[in-house]
Amino acid sequence: MESQTIESLDDRLVNLTRLILASSALIIIYIDPSEPDRLVNITYTALVLYTVHSAIIYLLSVRHQSPLRGAPLHWIDVTWYLVLISLSSGTNSVFFFFFFFAILTASFRSGYRTGMRVTLVSAIIFATIGYLTTQAPIEPNRFLLRAVYLVSIGYLMAYWGGSEITYKRRLALLKDVSRLSNPRFGVDQTIGSIIRKLRDFYDADSCILINRGSATEPHLLRRVDRLHPELANRTDAMGTEGEALLLAWASEVAAIYYNGSSKWRFNRTSCSTYNLVSGVRAKDGDETCAWVADLLDATSFVTVPVYQRETFAGRLYLTSKRIRFTYSDADFLRQVTEHVIPMIDNVRLVDRFASEAFEYERQRISRDIHDSAIQPYIGLKLGLDAIRRKLTDRDPITRSITELADKTSSIIGDLRQYVGGLQQPGASERANILVSSVQSHAEKFGEFYDIRVAVDVHAEITMNDRLAAEVFQIVREGLSNIKRHTASTNAKISMASLNGELLLNIENDRPNGESCDTFTPRSIRERAVALGGRVLVDVAEDARTIVSVVIPL
Repeated sequence: MESQTIESLDDRLVNLTRLILASSALIIIYIDPSEPDRLVNITYTALVLYTVHSAIIYLLSVRHQSPLRGAPLHWIDVTWYLVLISLSSGTNSVFFFFFFFAILTASFRSGYRTGMRVTLVSAIIFATIGYLTTQAPIEPNRFLLRAVYLVSIGYLMAYWGGSEITYKRRLALLKDVSRLSNPRFGVDQTIGSIIRKLRDFYDADSCILINRGSATEPHLLRRVDRLHPELANRTDAMGTEGEALLLAWASEVAAIYYNGSSKWRFNRTSCSTYNLVSGVRAKDGDETCAWVADLLDATSFVTVPVYQRETFAGRLYLTSKRIRFTYSDADFLRQVTEHVIPMIDNVRLVDRFASEAFEYERQRISRDIHDSAIQPYIGLKLGLDAIRRKLTDRDPITRSITELADKTSSIIGDLRQYVGGLQQPGASERANILVSSVQSHAEKFGEFYDIRVAVDVHAEITMNDRLAAEVFQIVREGLSNIKRHTASTNAKISMASLNGELLLNIENDRPNGESCDTFTPRSIRERAVALGGRVLVDVAEDARTIVSVVIPL
C-alpha cells in the first residue's frame, strides 16, 4: 500500500519515554549494582552514552527539528540494546525488556511489517548474542522462554500497531474522497479521481468500475492503471462477453481471488466469496475467478458490488500482481462505495440543475442580444445605407459612410453567429468551441490594439461548458492586462492538459526600458482559486513575462 504520513505515536512523547527509560535504568543499576555483574565500567559507559543519545534526540524534537533525518530510530535502539545485553548478563540481562519499546514504536509508527521485522531480528540476535556472551551455566528455560516471549508479545504489538495505522489511513482516505465532491468537476472527473485514489491507496495495478447499462445501452467501464493514470476520466463501452464475466457474481456477493506461485506440492490458488448481507464466507471452487483474473491479467483481485439508491448498479475491482487482498479489504471497499455513491448522486443532481440554469441563462442572453443589440445595429445599418444612397461618389464623406456601414454589417454578422452558438444546446461543451473562441478573440484583439497574439492549444483538452467559459474569461483578462499595463507588441496564449490539470500560460514580451516589476492579477487569481487552481507569475530569461494558471480538470 502507498505509504502515507500517518502515525499513531507522538514523536515528542516517544523521545521523552526513551530518555526516561535510559536514565531510569542508569539510576536503578547504580542504586542496585547486582547487575551488571561483568564488564561493569564498560556497561556503565555504554548506558551513559545511550542516555546522552536519548537526551539529544528529545531536545531536537522539542525544538521541532528532525533527529537523525531519515534514520529509523527503532533500529538504532535495537543496536543499543544488543550492545548493552552483550556487555551485561547476556540472556539474563535486565536490558532485555527494552526490546519491547523498540517493537512498540516501530509497530505504531511504521505498521505491522516493520514491527514484525524488528521483533524477529531482535529475537534472533538476542538469542545468538545472548548465547555467546552468557557465562556458563546457561539456563535453557530462561533462554528459550525469553525468546518465545519476545516473539509472541512482539507479534501482538505489531498487529495492533499495524491495525491502528490501517484504520487511520482508511479514515484519511474517506475524508480525502469527500473533498472531491465538487459539482464543477462533473460526474466523470469525480469518479475518475475516486478510483485513482483507491488505486494509489492500495498501490494496486488497476482499479476498475463497471456500471451496468440499461436494456438498450451498453455497460460502461472506467479503469485507471498504474502505468496510465490519465485514463481515469475516460469511459468505454464493454462487450457482451466481458460484461457478463465481470458481473457474474450475485449482487450481494464480494469475491477475493489469489493465485500465488505454486511451490513444492502446495497449490496456493484460492477464491473466496463473501456475502455482504449475511456475512457468510465460503471457499468457491468455481472457475469464474480464474477466468476474470485471466481477463484482467491479474494475480489477485477483489471485487465488491456497487449500489445506487439500493439498486445494483455495477462492480468495483482492484487488481494486483503483488498484493493479496483480504476480507477486510472487501468490507472497506463496500464502505467506500456506500460513502461516495450518494456524493456522486449529489454531484450529478447539482450538475444537472446547473446545466439547466446555464441553458436557461444562455437562451435568455441570446434573446436579449437579439432584441437589444442586433435590432439597433440593423436600424443603424439601414440608416447608413439610406444616407449613402443620397450621396454621390464625389462627396468626401461617402467613403467614410461606406466603411462605417461595412463595419456595422460585420458586427451584425458576429452577433448573429454568437447568438446562433448560444441557441445550440451543448455546442459549447465541445473542446473546439473554446479553441475557436480563444483564436477568434486573439485575432480581433490583435487587429484593434496592434498586438500580435499567437495561440497554441493542445487538441486533446476536454472540459464542460461552464469551465470553458471561465477559462475564456481568464484569457480575456490576461490580454486586457497586457494592453493596459505593458507596451508589449507580442503575446502568446498556450493551453495544454497534463496529469488531470489544465495548464494555461499567458505570455508577453518586455520592450527595452520597461520596468521588470511583476504582479499577480487579482481578477485572474480570484477566478483560478474559485476553480480550485493556482496562479504563478514568472519572468523568463529572455525578459518575457509569463502568467501561469493551473486548474484541475
